[in-house]
Amino acid sequence: MESIFETITEAQKNSLEAAAGFSDNWLVVIERLTQLNIEVSRTAFEKSLEMALLGMAGSLSQGNEFGWSASVQSGIEQFSEYCQSVRAMTLDAAKHQHCR
Repeated sequence: MESIFETITEAQKNSLEAAAGFSDNWLVVIERLTQLNIEVSRTAFEKSLEMALLGMAGSLSQGNEFGWSASVQSGIEQFSEYCQSVRAMTLDAAKHQHCR
């Protein structure tokens, strides 16, 4: 009977050691993931700030003191404006050709 208790005790001890090892490893992983998340967030914030400063500097250099409209437009909006300006120039050129 004593042997059964020793076996059970040894099994519980091994289970507790395994659980403690797993918990320690889990905490290390969580700590590393948290550090990585902090680094990624900080880098993203720094890059966003750099882009905002570049946009503001670009707007100010173009004399647009209200700032953000041209620099924060999406690529689609900028492309659309480009197409509209090309169309307007084409129409102007066609009008001038007919006048000659």
